[in-house]
Order: sequence, then C-alpha cells, then structure tokens
Amino acid sequence: MPNPKIVKAVVKNYKALKDREFQFNEDLNILVGDNDIGKSTLLESIEIALRSTLRGKPIVSALVPALFNRECQQEYLDGDKSEDSLPEILIELYLDGAPELRGWNNSKGEDAEGISMRICFDTDFSEPYAAFVQAAETISAIPVEFYQCEWLDFAHARMMRFRPPVKGLFLDPSRLHPTLGRSQYIRGILDSALERGERSKLNLAYRELRARFDEIPSVQEVNSQLDIDNDVTDKDLSITADVAGDSSWEANLQIALDSVPFQHAGKGEQSQVQIKLGLLNKANEVDVVMLEEPENHLTHMNLTRLVGYIEERIGGAQVFITTHSSYVLNTLSFGKVCLMGDEYKRFLDLDAAVIRRLQRLPGYDTLRAVLARKVVLVEGPSDELVLKRLYLDQHGVLPEVHGIDVIVVRGIGFKNFLHILKSLGHPVHVVRDNDGDYQANVEEWFAEFEEPLRVFAPLNNADRSLEPSLISENSESVESLDHFARVALSTQTFRAYDTGNLEDRRDFLLDWYAGANRGSKKVDSAARILESDERIRFPRHLHLALTFE
Repeated sequence: MPNPKIVKAVVKNYKALKDREFQFNEDLNILVGDNDIGKSTLLESIEIALRSTLRGKPIVSALVPALFNRECQQEYLDGDKSEDSLPEILIELYLDGAPELRGWNNSKGEDAEGISMRICFDTDFSEPYAAFVQAAETISAIPVEFYQCEWLDFAHARMMRFRPPVKGLFLDPSRLHPTLGRSQYIRGILDSALERGERSKLNLAYRELRARFDEIPSVQEVNSQLDIDNDVTDKDLSITADVAGDSSWEANLQIALDSVPFQHAGKGEQSQVQIKLGLLNKANEVDVVMLEEPENHLTHMNLTRLVGYIEERIGGAQVFITTHSSYVLNTLSFGKVCLMGDEYKRFLDLDAAVIRRLQRLPGYDTLRAVLARKVVLVEGPSDELVLKRLYLDQHGVLPEVHGIDVIVVRGIGFKNFLHILKSLGHPVHVVRDNDGDYQANVEEWFAEFEEPLRVFAPLNNADRSLEPSLISENSESVESLDHFARVALSTQTFRAYDTGNLEDRRDFLLDWYAGANRGSKKVDSAARILESDERIRFPRHLHLALTFE
C-alpha cells in the first residue's frame, strides 16, 4: 500500500505563520525563502501534527508563549484578557492514503483525511484562570500553564503517540547536542535505519551486558563493603545495573565513527551520517522525511555526493527539504520548489527542458534570483561592475542596499532564469548585448516574454556590447573620451592610446577591448571604473535598466 501523503497544511498562530495554507507535492518539496519567513516553522508544524513533538520533545512539555504568533500575542495582551480572548494554535494536515483518518473535524469543513493539533485553553481551568487575571497586576505573556493540546484525527478520534498512522522523521544536524535530547534524536534516526529484528537483537544484547555487571568481581567487592554494619537499612544494600523493561539500549548507547563518539566528529561528517541514516528507511516505517538545510557544514564535493544519495533514497516517502543552496534545488529539481514569502508559490508549470538543463548545469544562482524582489540580469562581470558604479553615482549606495540584485548570467542562462522568474510577478530587467543586430538579438529574442520582464540593450547596432556603448557615450569630444580613457585604462595603456584625433582614439579603444585577453581586459577596466574617484557618462539603456517604478 502506498505511503500516506500530506496534500495540504493549514497553520494558524504558530510562530511566523499567522494564518497560512500550503499545498504540497506528493514526492519532493524544496522549501525556499528569505530568512525568518517560516521555512523551519513549517517543518516544525508538520512534526507537531504528525508526532505531537517539537524538535523531538513532547509538545506538551515544550509549550511556551514564544510558540504563539507575535501578532496574536499582542492582540491578547492589548485585549480584555477574557477567556474568549486567549489565542490558540491550530495545525492541520490534509492527507491522501489514510482513509481511517477521514472525517469533518477540520477548519475547512471538508470531508477529508487528516490530523489536527489544537493548542488551546483548557476550560477545566476557567476558575483558576479568572482568579489569575483578577490577581495579576500585569500580564506580560500568554499563560500557557492553562493550555492543553488536543491531538485528533479528522474523524475526531484521539491520536496515540506510540501508534501514529503517519510516521515522520525530522532530520536537523544542528539538533545533535549532548544536553539536548541527543539519545532521543538518535533513536528516531536509527528507527528508520534498523529493521525490527536488528533493534531487538541490540536491545537483548545490551540487557545481557548490564545483567553481567553484578557478576564483575570489583563490583561484588564494593557491594560487600557497602553498609556492612547495616546502619542504613536492615536489607542487603548494593549497587546494581538497571535492567528494567523501560530502560532501552537507545537511551544509553551511542554511535561512533572510527571509535570516535559521534558528537565529537566533525560537523560535516555528523551532518552526512545523520541524513543518510535517516533516509535508509530499512524498516519502511517512515512516510514523511523533513530535512533541514542539508548543505550545512559541507564542502561542494561532499554536498554533491549527499544530494545524489538523497535522490537515490527518497523512495516512497514524501520529503520536505529547506535549503539556501541553489545547487541543492537545481540538482534535485527546480520543479519541486515551494517558495515561501508574502505569497506561497509552487513552480508547477515550469518547462521540463528548463528543469533538465538546471540539473545538468546546477551552477546557476537561481535561488538568489528567485528571492530578490528586483532583479537585473547581466551577461558578465563587467556589466555588473559598471551598473554598480552607475547606481552608486546616482544614489550614493550600491543597488543591493535598495533591494536590487544584479546577477551575472552566462551563455544560455538568460532564458532559464526568465522562464523561472516570469511566474513570480517580480520586476526583472535584462541587460543584453545586441551583437550587431538589435531586432534579431533583442526584440525577437525577447518576444515570448512580457511585463514585468523587460530587456535593455544598445539601440545602435554599431554599439554591439557594453564597451562600444561606453565609448560612444563618452565620445562627444577628444577631451571627454580622454577622460573616459584615463578612468578605464591602465597608465601604460593610456600612453599608447594618447595619440591621434578623436576617430583614431575611438578605434584604439575598440581594438583594445576586442583584442587578445579581452575578457580579463574588460573586467579590469570595469573594476577601474567602479573604483575611480572620477565619474564617466553611461549609456541610456543602463540608466533604464536600473530604473524600477
């Protein structure tokens, strides 16, 4: 029978998520967005609803006022503090493949399969709460001591932690800490990596090992001298190993790498081992895997290998991954991206050819482009440096300060980016060379796109690219062109340039930019323009490219 899938989540008043609804892919969901937008919060919400735990800790014991959305906290504190004004957290997971959870017990009033976690005021505490409000001079936080957690399915049946109908595993390498539930966290990972028979063998062997503790001669010697005169008790007092049924091997044993305790291994190695163990799923008991930023602490090559492992091991489980890495989302499939922001968007209609191209050439900085609110795509680093200087002259700051991201795109990358960004509704400006034919290489090339995507290039076919357009803009006179040359050229090259009439000087510059090592020459020249104390004139199409209404 196929694994149950989370079709949709509804989250209300939990941390950054005031009142949000999220639709999911049945296999892979790559959650991206700005910092503090709620990616980790969404994973926590899924964990809470699936397992009644928060970061491995029972939600009942993890309940603190900070879990409530700030806006609803403030509404309560500014209100009359009545029982009805107490806010509640609601997390609902709408499922497919769990018919035993079907019912109407959800906020949408739908006949659906699902799970609901409601963290709300416990009406059994009505009288104590009223007394608390009356006695308190001020109330500075939501009094969660009067709250309860209602964990029900949509059929209104109470959920059981030891028998969850949908099994989830939250993998967050930052959670491994010797004082923060390390054994419980590792137990969750090993539950997916070990078959039941393997776990039973380990448990039995560990019990036998502890049982033999009492037979060790040094232990028997200590016990023979313990309370020898029966001053403490009339009974036989001894130190013995705990072999009770509720004391399991997972709580006391640890993982080791080359005999080094796991928590003392390198962060990168810890991260890879945790993720790989969690994804093994040998017992086929994990339906949903939540993975927090797999790129943390990893070099590019290790990340490459780990992403390949993730691709192979997803299997029938539904996977949720948060990431800040373009490499991760390009390689795993940009078509599975879930963009979190003011709006929640999935790239459902992204062309399959674009997805394949990004997987083959995953170096494109797609995530940076997706997250920027205003984007200028340029062909190379020379364009980027010159645009930054123009904006600095106009505004006294670099474009990033005002939320404009200038991104270098090479080769076939332009249209890959445009196909990705066209569905977002963000203004995207393209600065492109006309390569001697404005109509063919600009107008016709861009014809399939529309506002808010725009393209800017030199209108004059003779100004084929950035450098010829800069030369034309500064060629009003010998003096103006000389000023440009002093800024853009090295001292040695300027000496060679400084001869002849205006036309001779223009030809020298055009030939120099087009000559040997032209790539490095253009970048060096653009860097001088950016760093110079002197200003030059910039062509009109660059001014327009940096103008966002």
